[in-house]
Amino acid sequence: MDLLDEFLPYAQSCLKHPSERARLGLLLTHWVGKWRGKHRVFDYSRSHHGAFLHFNQLMDGKWVQAFTFVATRREGVCLRGPEPDRARKSHKFRHNPLDAAPLDALFEAWSQHPEARPAGRAVEFFLEETPDEVWAACLAEVLTYLGA
Repeated sequence: MDLLDEFLPYAQSCLKHPSERARLGLLLTHWVGKWRGKHRVFDYSRSHHGAFLHFNQLMDGKWVQAFTFVATRREGVCLRGPEPDRARKSHKFRHNPLDAAPLDALFEAWSQHPEARPAGRAVEFFLEETPDEVWAACLAEVLTYLGA
């Protein structure tokens, strides 16, 4: 939870309404709680572009950034993923290629939601535009396609 404690205050400061700040806290706490296991870790980074809470998973012996919560002052908070560079990373591991099929399946599932915005080879869900039931469905799809 330490990385969440670093990310959450900045992310909440990017939202206008107190109700959305509280909602973000509950949402992220739930997602972080479900992202458990020895093959899953978090990474936090911050730059002049914003703050990023990366959800990483060990896939085929390689650590892959599965998806990321992004907070920026201009756009607010969104979920971006799955990993947009999955094709490049597959090529990078030429002798032991990454099986990107689970990430591709997650991309297809997330793309079916009307709230999903295209973002290259990924999609984005903005907190203020996405109802709670879609967040729950997205988390269920993560656990289904990337393993519970």
